Amino acid sequence: MFIDRRGTLAFALALGSLAAACGSNGADGGSGGSGSGGSGSGGSAHSGGATGSGGVTGSGGVATGGTKGSGGVAATGGVVGSGGATGSGGSAATGGASATGGVTSTGGRAPGGSTGSGGSASGGSGTAGSAGGGGMAAGGSPANGGGAPGAGGNGAGGADMTCAPGMHTGSGTKHCGSSDSGTDDGNYTYNIYSSGQGSGCMTTYGVNATFSATWTNVGDWIAREGLAFDHTKTYDKIGTFSSDFSYTVTASTGGFGNIGIYGWSLSPLHEYYIIENWLGPRPNFTKVGSITIDGEGTYDIQTNMQKDQPNITGMNQDFVQFWSVRTTPRLCGHISISKHFDAWASMNMVLGNLEEVRILVEAQNNTGNIDFTTATVVVK
Repeated sequence: MFIDRRGTLAFALALGSLAAACGSNGADGGSGGSGSGGSGSGGSAHSGGATGSGGVTGSGGVATGGTKGSGGVAATGGVVGSGGATGSGGSAATGGASATGGVTSTGGRAPGGSTGSGGSASGGSGTAGSAGGGGMAAGGSPANGGGAPGAGGNGAGGADMTCAPGMHTGSGTKHCGSSDSGTDDGNYTYNIYSSGQGSGCMTTYGVNATFSATWTNVGDWIAREGLAFDHTKTYDKIGTFSSDFSYTVTASTGGFGNIGIYGWSLSPLHEYYIIENWLGPRPNFTKVGSITIDGEGTYDIQTNMQKDQPNITGMNQDFVQFWSVRTTPRLCGHISISKHFDAWASMNMVLGNLEEVRILVEAQNNTGNIDFTTATVVVK
């Protein structure tokens, strides 16, 4: 407020009289304004409360001028709010099998955020077992990221056997005609038989007993390769026979046919078959019994009487065929040939002196082809 100095003396005298009358020692100075310091909220610092302005200095009179009001104490700024603790990144859990282990979690929010939790991820499931393995498949190896290792899945069991495709190393030698025979690889020999209807050829490759064959509209046609003997000994005097094989085959519908081990014996005369597969209906003659060979399968043992039929003697005769017919067909595997011979003998089906033990395809009244990429006949 602005005051005219010409009235200062009169104002002072009046004020002095009033002070004397009241017995007061003088007017107090204006009270210092007290600034209240703002309390700092977390985060940026608050500025202090405003400094109180001093009281107006009293002049003249008995009383000394009012005491200069002390400025309000400057409020100290609020405590600087400390930011929340920096969230530490969640620790990466080890990942599950096969799965990529879930995404690795990023750290919690920072600053001021709470600690981020590591991202979790469910482990991937283990891969199924391979065909034929059938057992528990182990879970995959751990991957980076969250999640416990996934449990391996149960692999579904495959077929009896997976037959790997093969191929021949050369073009081979083709043999055609109604009757042909010769030597292929070392002790292996081949043979073709035809009843005269239709046509067929076999190709030999000079590697074990492998061969391929094609036939068209045949009546009864046989191609075979394996071991030949001089028919002076029975099988048990020669050794223990076995075979390994793998093939592919196609044939027209209708007719009959057999794939497996084949041969003859003399004294007595018998034709025999160990059948792994058939073209057309499964062979079904007089069942005598059955045999199960570990790792190979179950076979029905049968006999079939032949009357006045062609045979290896060159003259038509009566003779009995011996058969082992697998209950389900297969395209590859191992054949314990001597175990079949033994089983037959236990059922009074006794072979004579061996003339041959060969891998066979026989076709009747159809058209087709076959390729043996694995074929052995072994005697030990």
